[in-house]
Amino acid sequence: MDLHRRGVSISGARNSENGDARTGGSAPRGAPAPLAELRARPANPYSTDASTSLTDLVLIRSMQLLLFLACLWFVSIIFAVADESSNGAAQSAQIPPTHSSSIGNSKLRPRVQTSQTLDTNAIQSIRNEIDIDDAIKSTRKEIGQIRQRFYTRYGGQHEATAMLNKGLRTFGEQDNDSSLHATAVRLLRSIVEHESSPGSNGAKFVMSFAGYSVTVGRGNHWSQSYPFVMEGIIKPILEMAPLGIELTVRNSAIGGIPSFPYGWCLSNFLGDDSDSVSWDYGMNEGNGASGLESYVRQSLMLPNSPPLFILLDMKGPRLNLLQQYADLGYLPDSIALGGRDAVSKELLLLPESDRPEGLKEWDIWGAPKGAPGQSPWHPKKKEHELMGWMLAIRMLNAVDRALEIMKRDANWRHSIPPRNAAERRVLPRPIHDQTKSGAGSMLNGTPFSDDDSKWQMNKVSCRTSFLPNISGKLESIVESGVANDDEDMLQTRDDSLFHGNWVMDVGKLERDTKIKVQKYGGLGYIDMKTALYGIPSSGTLRMIIPHESHAAEVGVSPNAGESADKYFHSLVLCEVNEKRGDDECKMTEDLDFRLGGESVPRSDISQVKGVASYLKKDICIRIDIPAGATILLDGSAPGLLLEVTVSGKTVSRENGACSISHVIWENIR
Repeated sequence: MDLHRRGVSISGARNSENGDARTGGSAPRGAPAPLAELRARPANPYSTDASTSLTDLVLIRSMQLLLFLACLWFVSIIFAVADESSNGAAQSAQIPPTHSSSIGNSKLRPRVQTSQTLDTNAIQSIRNEIDIDDAIKSTRKEIGQIRQRFYTRYGGQHEATAMLNKGLRTFGEQDNDSSLHATAVRLLRSIVEHESSPGSNGAKFVMSFAGYSVTVGRGNHWSQSYPFVMEGIIKPILEMAPLGIELTVRNSAIGGIPSFPYGWCLSNFLGDDSDSVSWDYGMNEGNGASGLESYVRQSLMLPNSPPLFILLDMKGPRLNLLQQYADLGYLPDSIALGGRDAVSKELLLLPESDRPEGLKEWDIWGAPKGAPGQSPWHPKKKEHELMGWMLAIRMLNAVDRALEIMKRDANWRHSIPPRNAAERRVLPRPIHDQTKSGAGSMLNGTPFSDDDSKWQMNKVSCRTSFLPNISGKLESIVESGVANDDEDMLQTRDDSLFHGNWVMDVGKLERDTKIKVQKYGGLGYIDMKTALYGIPSSGTLRMIIPHESHAAEVGVSPNAGESADKYFHSLVLCEVNEKRGDDECKMTEDLDFRLGGESVPRSDISQVKGVASYLKKDICIRIDIPAGATILLDGSAPGLLLEVTVSGKTVSRENGACSISHVIWENIR
């Protein structure tokens, strides 16, 4: 009876509170409830119905308060532990703290677990994973937006993709998937190497560009050349979390030069820290691939080998050469880049107003009208932009792949192979024979004695006066015989300077061209073909050639008085590549040489044929080390003394003085 009454009372109480007329009437608000209703208990012990007693209500509220305070206490402990883990990460992690100058959050990369408690590490790991996932998502969103800009800029996704497929080629397998992966690994390796180097200020990636006047950007501003167009697109992306990679782009192209002797001087022009190397074969070196192969083999000797190799050319023999080196595993992600041929002619035939944005003003130069270099064979501003965009999209695809690797595998660092210096020194058998050039070992190397399928290359050193020059200036090995002249290179040198001295100068055509460029503000160009010039009255030029070894290798240092041919194989001297007429200085006939105190007979001086040639003129000579030549101690450093004099009586400034712009030598040991 009591239970029945409780049920009715509870129902009545609830209906009464809601003012339900179905109860047959209800007590006025504020009226005391019947005793039976006060004793009734709700089904839910945490209910606050009117039927709850005052004592029960106080008890329930107290329990709720205690639970709430317990939750607050537990949450505060979690945040305190997490903050302590975050503040101590830089000191306790096995990987050095990441650089965050442009990222703004050094917690975006996972830390290696330390001696802290498992719970602390688990909490920190979760926070890092969340941060990295968010960063990857944000960076990929930016990449997607840039792709859309590319599509819009070049006529929609279909047209833009067609241009990309026609204007850029890679050489990996499986639809270039392996090539893309190789570039992604390069980017990730830069992060790993930064984290493992205590003195590093951040992950870095250096893309260096070389070539002719096309790469320089002649006819436009230097800053409008395709390497810098690419830089402007991808640099902000690489700086974003979780990558945090600082991109450096160098345009070290020099107008009007062949691939050699430039290829012997890659460290000088591009830098030993280069992750990518390029050359522009579009104009002056025919359709063959022998010069490209020698250039590639020189690039494989750089410290960051193998480089991401970029070829500005689409000629079949050279594409085949890159494919062969890709198949052999030496160039896993090389790129061939085209230009105007990638553009649909139908789009260029449209009225200017109907063209996509990237093809408008296609025939307009970036520099003011009339500036030097505005020739039909040079790309105009919009063509440079197209080349830069195509290369940028390829690089962004690799960035996207790198982000996918980071997202898929929290331990991705363990999958990045380290550089192997010894392995990089092993080259494949060359496809082209350079023995007839007279400098075969310096161009392609020599086979191992026990296996002619594997080749090696001695350290080839260079000193040059051409600009831009990052390291290894020609003046650094000059001991005596050069005029002390601080005049601007564009000023004509007086004849009196050449009496008793060789003179650092530029040729007439080079000076005239630079003066014309100055009328347009210089256009930003930094290249210049300077050289040491001499005539019979200039006397003897003396240089000390140091012995050098490959980077990261300990060489054998020669001692004074030792035979020079134990440490040096041969020398190559190159002149400025300028056509000056039949009466100009001829290096093999008009120069006398002494090496290591011994005269060099004419029979030991030969022209380097074919590879170091410009406008059908060979510009380099090879000098063999004479018997009896010895090492000289120059201060504290031993070296080989080179002495040069002009012996040709008819040599003059008017007809073309003798010049030396490159000194290159092959070290032994």
